[in-house]
Amino acid sequence: MFLLRIFLKIILAPVSLALLAVKGVIHLAINLTSAVVGLFLLYVGFAMVYCLATQRWSSLLIFFIVGIAVIGILFMAVVLEETIDGLRGKIREI
Repeated sequence: MFLLRIFLKIILAPVSLALLAVKGVIHLAINLTSAVVGLFLLYVGFAMVYCLATQRWSSLLIFFIVGIAVIGILFMAVVLEETIDGLRGKIREI
């Protein structure tokens, strides 16, 4: 059993390093783009309020969809980062 665990650790070491690299890239991308995305979402919010005030319903729908898409992409990036953390934790437990 001991030899099997050592063998699995040797086999899964490159996988763990690859997961660490992917997690680092995702984390860096989230941190670097957070200010730009925040300003963009602020712009979308103000544009939605303007569209409500001027009753431009089609533009409001477009801004709403864009805002939801940006938030969804950020959510998926964080979910992917946490999933990679979980996988690396399972590899470490072996």
